[in-house]
Amino acid sequence: MKYSITIKLLFIITLIITYCQANFLKDLKDSRIDNANYSKIKSENIVRDIKFNEKRTLDVHYDIGEVNELKPVVIFIYGGTWKKGSKVKYNKIGSYLEENDYVAVLPNYGLFPFAVFEDMVYDVYTAITWTFENIQKYGGDPKKVTLVGHSAGAHLCALTLFKSYYQMENNGEILKPLPEFKKVILLAGPYDIDDYYKLKIFVDDEGNNSLLEQMVKLLLRTKDVSPHDIIKNKPDNSVTDSFNVKKFIFYHTEEDEKVPFCSTEKLIKQMKRVSKDIDLQFIYNNKYLHSEIVNGFRFDVEEQIDLFFSLLEL
Repeated sequence: MKYSITIKLLFIITLIITYCQANFLKDLKDSRIDNANYSKIKSENIVRDIKFNEKRTLDVHYDIGEVNELKPVVIFIYGGTWKKGSKVKYNKIGSYLEENDYVAVLPNYGLFPFAVFEDMVYDVYTAITWTFENIQKYGGDPKKVTLVGHSAGAHLCALTLFKSYYQMENNGEILKPLPEFKKVILLAGPYDIDDYYKLKIFVDDEGNNSLLEQMVKLLLRTKDVSPHDIIKNKPDNSVTDSFNVKKFIFYHTEEDEKVPFCSTEKLIKQMKRVSKDIDLQFIYNNKYLHSEIVNGFRFDVEEQIDLFFSLLEL
């Protein structure tokens, strides 16, 4: 059994190394495009590299000439399998939001192997609290804050939201509940690590705490890795304020090649079980790949940009 597990782990590592090598040149080319776009943003429409905790910075995209007209706020948490991504990569999301009368906040967060899940949750949590405390000076309305996460970013948004709502421990401190969100929009997130099939296909265990999840907990030094598992253990109808979120919007696509639909389906089921009056809308798209909705901004794909804004307007 131990020998079999070792072989599977070596196989996974080999696949990851091969995948990284195959994608290195493409990532390098794309990063040059992202950096070029970032440098083109008008300086009056962005404040770069604002420090929001001891290690991390964020950008605020806003109209300096309209700071007295409070606008809705969007905090965007990018994905990247918890090991890559940056606010620079998705800077055009901030630019498009600013051009459409939003104030956008794009924070960086720590990435594996230099950060583990609890570090990432801390970064997302402190970026959110910074936003509520400071966004008004940039023309943002702290009563109209929407949190958007994609892929690993959606996972971290949900994990941060639930850990703070239940005042759970994170990095040795108890998280306090966050202020009320107007909306939380979660795009194609893996809310139960067991569902992340690109790894699970090499693991046979189907138990409540599978071998894969145990490996992730060990690797990332945390006991709380899946938002689904946090909610699953709560009593029926125990949440009476919809997790302090006015509306949840989940988005998934039929052609998603990275995260299975069941991950979204399972979390929605548990959220409705514990909060019977929750305002939750699920949008299932019958086309598009996993990252098209966010990469559409990077490459000016109008169809994807319109789709993103339509979710904001629900």
